Amino acid sequence: MAKFVFKRDQIIGYAPAEQDQYFLDQCFVDTGALNILCDCNDQRRLLVGRAGAGKSALIAQLEKEKENVIILRPESLALTYISNSNVIKFFLEAGVKLDIFYRLLWRHIFVVEILKSHFRIENEEKKKTFLEKLWAVTPKKKRHEQALEYLKNWGGSFWEETEYRIQEVTSTLEKQLKGAVEGKVQGLVGLSASAAKTLTEEQKSEVVSRAQEVVNKVQIRELSDIIDFLADVLMQDSKKEYFIAIDKLDEDWVEDSLRFRLIRALIETSLDFARIKNVKIIIALRNDLIDRVFRYTRDAGFQEEKYRTSMFQLSWSKQELTQILDTRIGVLVREKYTKSTVSHQDLLPSKVGNQNTLDYILARTHMRPRDVIQFFNTCIIHADGKTNITQKILKDAEGVYSRERLRALADEWYGVYPNLMQLSRLLRGRKEAFKLVEISLSEFENNYLELLISGQAVDGLDKSYMDLFLDGGIDAEDYRRNIVHIFYKTGLIGLKTDETMIYSWSDNVVGGISKSEIDENTKIRVHPAYWRTFGTIGHTP
Repeated sequence: MAKFVFKRDQIIGYAPAEQDQYFLDQCFVDTGALNILCDCNDQRRLLVGRAGAGKSALIAQLEKEKENVIILRPESLALTYISNSNVIKFFLEAGVKLDIFYRLLWRHIFVVEILKSHFRIENEEKKKTFLEKLWAVTPKKKRHEQALEYLKNWGGSFWEETEYRIQEVTSTLEKQLKGAVEGKVQGLVGLSASAAKTLTEEQKSEVVSRAQEVVNKVQIRELSDIIDFLADVLMQDSKKEYFIAIDKLDEDWVEDSLRFRLIRALIETSLDFARIKNVKIIIALRNDLIDRVFRYTRDAGFQEEKYRTSMFQLSWSKQELTQILDTRIGVLVREKYTKSTVSHQDLLPSKVGNQNTLDYILARTHMRPRDVIQFFNTCIIHADGKTNITQKILKDAEGVYSRERLRALADEWYGVYPNLMQLSRLLRGRKEAFKLVEISLSEFENNYLELLISGQAVDGLDKSYMDLFLDGGIDAEDYRRNIVHIFYKTGLIGLKTDETMIYSWSDNVVGGISKSEIDENTKIRVHPAYWRTFGTIGHTP
């Protein structure tokens, strides 16, 4: 180890899993989640976790472990075709619900992808004989006739790219919808979102009635039959399993209102496919995204618990995160300097102040692999030219890490709370733990006014609370309670509503503390990850 010297360009991994494959291949740590994903009998198929919890890494490992894994990327599915369709915009603006159609799209995509994989449709000859072969190997059942008819109607495009098929199915619906209203609704001029806004109540009612009938008939029977049909086809070789994995749903592949509806339909469709014993559809979702999906698509009869039973929440223990750090340090050091086993104990001081160094580092993470990797990478930069990381180096690195962690947190929650950076200024210069009443109502008001004056306020759930407060919809106490709950939900703070309780952190509890439980005596603890960037009293070196 005497020869080992840190160089600022060294790292122990990258934040995005797709860039981290070199380390993942040698350092993958399984918490038991991989076995759950690989088990088709396990009904947990919604892989849920905060940014950096390892969802993409698990899907990459699944692809290595299993033979028939189909990875679907939302941005490659041409779903923007739907959001750009003037016809679809017209009917959505008029009030037509297209949820059934969205489920049709996902079922169509999944059935086609699985059949293509199962029958190895890779060349022209196989394309031509596909339906004949399908009929030959399928048990002859009356209920399969409609499913086969459906496949026959669409079979000509099975070997096309998924993008093409989505456009084809959407175009068919557009024609059916146009045919239902053109020339039949008196006074109708054009089909666009702007035209829909000029409809009279009578016209709108007729448009919705006619269009909803078309949507509700959108081959529902065939779609139900086709899942049963697919189950029978695949049961001919029941040991052969198929996995479809969908990731990156938090990215901007279509505008939000459509994205949330498509994700809700995707989740419901994945549950529909649970009846096929050797197929598993796995959906990776960030916690903030699934919260928004449920909030913005909630309708009559919505039962959130139905989805919760299909979720697997990713979490990490101290031991597992230590293993991640040690295996990656081993790869960094061992390849160039030694064949011996090297761990964090060889490179880090034993203590920082009176605290064990590893405990010190992990306390400043949200117990996620990405945070640990980011912290140590920052330490490496500050240890350039040194043989180990001293307490001073670690403290210097912590200052940079703390600022970057706050910026990353704001980016993670931008879709819900785009003004989080401005709001978080309310936590600057506070003690590590304090009562809510210690942040005066006037401080909340001034913080909001600063944002308004800056002209940088962005519409989001946080700003809606601000606007309600400004318009008198909620009083100052309610506004303070809402903002503090945002801090709690994003992980900036922990809360204790009773002296007999321990602090509650949203990262590691189901449900957590509700807004109604917060009052002026609620105790707040700033998360240690942000002590340096907030200048938390008593913790500035």
